[in-house]
Amino acid sequence: MSESQADCRRLPFVIAVLIAVLLVASAVLAPQVPLLGLDAAHWSRALIFAGSGILALAYVDAFRSRCIRVYMTITLPILALACVAPLAATERAAWGAAASLWINAAIVLVLLLVFLHFSLHTMPSDWRQGLTPARSALFGIALAVGAALYWEFRGGGAAAVDKTLPLAADAVGILLGAALFWLMMRHRLRYAA
Repeated sequence: MSESQADCRRLPFVIAVLIAVLLVASAVLAPQVPLLGLDAAHWSRALIFAGSGILALAYVDAFRSRCIRVYMTITLPILALACVAPLAATERAAWGAAASLWINAAIVLVLLLVFLHFSLHTMPSDWRQGLTPARSALFGIALAVGAALYWEFRGGGAAAVDKTLPLAADAVGILLGAALFWLMMRHRLRYAA
C-alpha cells in the first residue's frame, strides 16, 4: 500500500475532520440569511458539501493507508452518533423532515464503514497499492460529486427546474473541502511513493 509514516500523524487528520464538522454544523445552525446576493440555501449547500468533500477525501484515502483507515473507523461511528444524538431527547412524534435526513446520514455513515472494511477483501490489491495521495484525492472528489448529483437529482434536492446555481454551490463547496483537506494533509506529499 502507498503508505508512509506521514499518514500516521493524527493531529492533521483530527483537525481536518473537526473543520468538516464545523462547516456542516455552521451550515445547519447558522441563521438563514442571504449573503452577497445569494440565497442562504446556496451558502448552506456549499458549506455542507465542503465538509462532505473533506470526509470523502479522507474516506478514499483510507483504502490506501492503514493508519487513515483506523482513524476513519473511529470517526465514522462518532459522526453517526452525532447525527442521531439530538433526536434521542425528542419524541418520535415531533420528528420532521430534518430528523429523517439526520437518520439517513447516520445510516449512510455506518454503511460506508461496513463497505470500507468488507471491500478490502474484495477489491483488487493492485488497485489499492496503486493509490497515491493525489489519486485518492481525485477519487474522493469524484465520490463527493456523485453524492451531490444524487442529492440534486434523486435525493433531497429542490424541485427547481434550473439546477445551475445549486450545482455550482455544491461544486464550490466540494473544491473548498478538497483544498482544505489537502492543506491539512500536505505533509504526506514529501513522503509519497
